[in-house]
Parts: sequence; C-alpha cells; structure tokens
Amino acid sequence: MNDIDENFKQELAADGSYSGVEEEEFAPYPFDSEKISISPKSISLSNVMRRWERGLIHAADLQRRADLWDLGKKSRLIESLMLKIPLPLFYASENKDDQLFIVDGLQRLSAIKGYVEKKYKLNSLEFLKEFEGKTFDEIPERMQIRINETELDFAVIGPDSPPEVQRNIFKRLNTGGLPLTEQEIRHALYFGPITDLLAKLVDTDEFQRAVAGSVKDTRMAAQELVLRFFSFSIMGINEYKKDDEMDSFLSDAMQILNRFIDPNTFSKNRMNLSCERNYSTIPINEIEHKFITAMIRATDLFENCAFRITTPAKKALRKMRSPINKSLFEVWSVILAKMNESDFEKLNNNSILLYQYLDREFDDSNSLLRNCISKDSLKITGVKGRHEILNRIIRDVLKEKN
Repeated sequence: MNDIDENFKQELAADGSYSGVEEEEFAPYPFDSEKISISPKSISLSNVMRRWERGLIHAADLQRRADLWDLGKKSRLIESLMLKIPLPLFYASENKDDQLFIVDGLQRLSAIKGYVEKKYKLNSLEFLKEFEGKTFDEIPERMQIRINETELDFAVIGPDSPPEVQRNIFKRLNTGGLPLTEQEIRHALYFGPITDLLAKLVDTDEFQRAVAGSVKDTRMAAQELVLRFFSFSIMGINEYKKDDEMDSFLSDAMQILNRFIDPNTFSKNRMNLSCERNYSTIPINEIEHKFITAMIRATDLFENCAFRITTPAKKALRKMRSPINKSLFEVWSVILAKMNESDFEKLNNNSILLYQYLDREFDDSNSLLRNCISKDSLKITGVKGRHEILNRIIRDVLKEKN
C-alpha cells in the first residue's frame, strides 16, 4: 500500500486508514419525507433473546469482520448493564411480518447474547472486580435479573418506508464512530448465502492478486467490488435505469442472488426490489467461475495495476499507483469474464498499445472515460459510457496486427 497515490480520495477502513478503494462521487438524491416511518421501541433483553430464538430478530453473522470486539470490550459492556448504564440506540428494519433486521448494534447484541449463553467469562472489568472470571450463571441472581430486565432501545424503520429510503436513513442515523458504508447496510439487510459467497471470493488468491492485496475489507469495500461484478453479470447495463441508483441496483442484486443460491432464503425475508428487474438465470457456480477467470486475466493484463487509472506503463514512470476504482473494476471484470480466449490472447499480446489508448484517456481529466468513472460514474450515461468506450478501445486494439 506504500505506493498508492494519496492524492486520490479513498474510502476509509474500520481503523480509519485508507481502504485502497477510490472514493466515489455521489450527489444525494431527494426523497419524499412523508415516506419516512421511524418509531422507537423498547424491548427487554429477555424478550430480545426469545425473539432471536424464534426467528423474529435477524442479524448478519459479521458486520466489520476485522473489528470484532475482544473479551475485555465485551466484558465492560456487560459491566455497563450491571451498573444500569443505558446503552446507545440499536437500529433495525422491520418487515410486514414484524421481523426485525439489525443494521447497527450487532456486535453489542452478540456480546450480550454470548454472555447470557455462558460462552465467555468476564475479564478486565473496571469497577465490579469481584465478578472477574465469572460466567453468567456464576454472578449473583440479582445481577442476572438486572441484565435480563435491561430495556434495549431501538430505532425501527417501518416496512412502509421504501427500501432506498430505509438505507438512506440508516446512513444518517448511525453516529457511533465511522458511519456504516452502503455495503455494510446491504450486508445487514440482505444477508444470506450471497454474503457468504462474497466473503469467500474476496479471500481467494485470484482476487487478492488482481487487486495486489491493496484493498482492506474491514468495511466491506472488497465485497462491494465483487458484488458489482455479480450484479452487472446477471442484469447487465440496461437494467441500470436511472441516475444515482447504484445502491438500489446492488441491493436488488443481493436479493436476487440470494434466491439464485437458495430459493428458500426468502421464506423468512421476502424480496423487496426497488423496481421490476430483468435478470439472467445463469447458474451461480458459472458466474463464480467467470469471476475467477476475470481476476486471472486482469492480473495477466495489468500486473499490479488492474482496475486503476494508473496503467503499468505509467507506473513504470511515476512509481505510484492510483487506488482501485470501483467503476473500472466493474467494467473490466465484466468484459474480461465474457471475452473468448483467442481475443484475450491478442489483447494481452498488444498490451502496450492498450496502455497507450488508456493513458490517452486517463491523462485528460475531462475525457469522456474519466468522467464516466468519476463524476458521472453513478449516472446512466456514465455506466453505459464506460462499457461502450472500453469495448471500443478493445476492438481497436484487436484490429492491430501483432
């Protein structure tokens, strides 16, 4: 990561460092305030546990994977309950079946649930030192009752709020530390077999080599990249129907992909798409294979400069690389996955010429391609434009004789 050009704005990882992914320009879209439905709800911990066991409360297994709480932090949370210190709000989405989907507060809930279920002993307490090393059933009964009767306060987004409004509200409501990223919110609302697959693919050697190990996934930056490939692979650019709808596009894709992998996924969480979507029914293992192929080809073609504005030719001159660009990841991964072997060999053999075409575009900050992967990246013209331009460049390169 030392050779990443910090003049480019980057998204942040969980520890506040740069994630290795270029920040995407975004103009917030307005929505009808009358569609916002938020209500407070207080539920005792014992009732939360019962709802969880009955499948009425759902929470993704992990939110920020590399930022899990250590034993001391979990223990001090339990100590707060015993001291009657109020906890911050939990944020959740509610569907029409009265099921709650936890969006923020998962680690706190998991820590409390783990202690009540006697999965760890208290450690590193600040005040109640006499309870060090004790499990839930070993602390005094009055403390057990105090914990079980603790009222947890929720801010609940009602089912009448459209999905895109729900996600926007969660970004605004979260105030603890770094705000949740869009992918973290999607992960919490639409977790299922696709979230497991995304996590698996970002850990593959092929993906890590393609991004040169430079993307931190602690806030799911890498998983969003993989999701973009899957989304455009099953729906295509024509299903991107309006400006600034990337969040809705990817959210809809997660739900569709969950159903692809496991048709029973939505027996407990029905699909709630932002609009009617047309999508292919290509088997998920075939898409996965195409993804791996795209990653191998990206590494062969661009070495450690894949999915960046910096080409290997420019890297040789400047020694610095730009961060991963989401739009370039999307378009190159989709193109390389579809390309036949003969055309890829020709393109790879003419890589120097390809770099020249790309550098001509990237060196002009006002070029159409630069606009399509930066200030217009979330607009229909940007999405369609970058695919059209790169496909045209590839055709021009393939016309050249080796």
